[in-house]
Amino acid sequence: MNRLLPTIGAVAAAFCVQAVAQPGTRLVWQPVQEYFIHRDETQQVAAGTKRLNSFTTYTHIGSDFGFHGPAEHEIEWLTDEIVVHLGQQPEAWAGMWHSLAGQARNEKRVMDFTRAYPEPVTDPCQPKVSAVMMKAAGRGRIKLEIKSASQELRWTQMIELNDPQHRMFVHPVASDAVRDAKILVWTAEPGSEVRVCGLFLGVELPQMSWDAYAFLASYAKIARSYSIDTGFVRDRAHIEEGAFESVSATGMYVLASAAAAQEPLRIVTPEYARWVLTRTHEAVRKLKTARGLLPHFVHRRNDEYQIHPNTEYSTVDTAIYTQSMLLAARMLGESRVEQEVLEQLRSIEFDLMRLPDGHLSHGFADDGVTLLPHGWQDWGGESALVMLMEGIANPQHRPPPMRAPGKAWQGTGFITELQSLFHPDFDSDEPDSHDGVRWLSVRRAMLGAQRAYIPKRWPGSLAAREGIYGLSAGENKAGNGYYVGGVDLPDQRLIHPHYILMSASMHPRPSEVYALLQRMEKAGYFPPWGMVENLDVDARDYLPMEGSLNAGFEALGAYHLFARSRGIPDAIHQASLRCPQIRRAMQLFYSKAPAVQSAAPEAAGP
Repeated sequence: MNRLLPTIGAVAAAFCVQAVAQPGTRLVWQPVQEYFIHRDETQQVAAGTKRLNSFTTYTHIGSDFGFHGPAEHEIEWLTDEIVVHLGQQPEAWAGMWHSLAGQARNEKRVMDFTRAYPEPVTDPCQPKVSAVMMKAAGRGRIKLEIKSASQELRWTQMIELNDPQHRMFVHPVASDAVRDAKILVWTAEPGSEVRVCGLFLGVELPQMSWDAYAFLASYAKIARSYSIDTGFVRDRAHIEEGAFESVSATGMYVLASAAAAQEPLRIVTPEYARWVLTRTHEAVRKLKTARGLLPHFVHRRNDEYQIHPNTEYSTVDTAIYTQSMLLAARMLGESRVEQEVLEQLRSIEFDLMRLPDGHLSHGFADDGVTLLPHGWQDWGGESALVMLMEGIANPQHRPPPMRAPGKAWQGTGFITELQSLFHPDFDSDEPDSHDGVRWLSVRRAMLGAQRAYIPKRWPGSLAAREGIYGLSAGENKAGNGYYVGGVDLPDQRLIHPHYILMSASMHPRPSEVYALLQRMEKAGYFPPWGMVENLDVDARDYLPMEGSLNAGFEALGAYHLFARSRGIPDAIHQASLRCPQIRRAMQLFYSKAPAVQSAAPEAAGP
């Protein structure tokens, strides 16, 4: 793939000064879609073949897209561009449509160009869309249109093409005139022979410091997957509501919302954070469990949510969800929700999911009966959260030692950081009481290994030059399967940059993390819609999918970095220190764990 954004950056800089951005704001280009294709090497996309898998095919803004026009069969999708060959007949027109908010069929979701982020984000934190840009070449005319859900025209512009080389075509949009945008359409007119590489929105970001903006963009990313109607977070922003929701990501969204409501951020109001806490709590309470365990993924069937077929009732996802909810409830002063989540934890029948070696299983199959044969023996943050979950319910239980203490399997990045998104205790270098691990030293060593791997193995790569790192786990290059990388594996090329934010509070100089994020923004890997899912070390390719699990990791990591950079109390970690049940459970790792700091929960202000 030929990367577009270095050229786009130069165009944007001039355009920002001359035409669009208001004083004090900055204009950043958000791809609606760059027309590269993620596919298996053997897959071919021939002319006239327009059927796409909506689970793995999507725009860069977490929505769907498609083709239109009587001559759409004349559209050919090559590796990096859309090619249209049209005759002179009046009906020979064709092009593409792109939903600007969710799936096109969901008419309730639209984009307000004066408030481009999800609705709960407060006005001072909302960006505006003030321009549209296309990169195209060829001969003929392309019409750009923005339409409402009812197909009413909100904006249009004609592009005249007469150049075999790709050019940037930039056009301003009056934000106030586009308050209910649903689709952005381009149409090649009869007789045109054109090639289109990309379509972009010019986003005016609000006046705010970079530390607050990094959290804002990360929070908005996961917020796009949340459904106010259902109370659940979709596993991917672009899929249909009710099709495939993630319970653990849902919990992290609630916790991120509680953080977003804190001073001095106020990215959402405390009232919204409390509402989403109670709304989600009531939705999840209705789920059928397996011996008290929640499903990992759910879907809606006959107006009722239930476990998604071929997934599992999961110990670690139950741990992430419940600990997220406990902390959010304490942060927001919602004692009823806190007590009901504690009751939910006490209802889990842990003894019925214990393997012969004494460790807890990963959970149950989708029948709710078959115990999964693998368990939480390996050392790391996932195992720690599962052990803490059982410790909250039964403080007297002592699980057996973990396997390979202090050694993350394959050197996978997120394994050493997951627990610290929720609890501050693992910032200590005191040997833990369970395995004798000095967590702080292990985490710092992992960060050092992550930062050193790519410059050492791929010294001439863009990632090495820019300082981008993150050998972790997430979607594979094509976005159609799970990939686990790590610093202990050879020749790793695929970077999952969520690790940058997950580990950011360990970085010796927070300002360097923000400088890296700014370089990633300029390169197109941290656009206004949030961090990309993954990228190749040479930056020839990246996956723009908005996945909610890594979005949750990024939002929580960005919050901890913000608190550290400002030198202010970390509200999430303070909530952990103020929860008596978490303090008792933490004695499994630290027999002298800090006592409860306050009997009263600290709530976000009115």
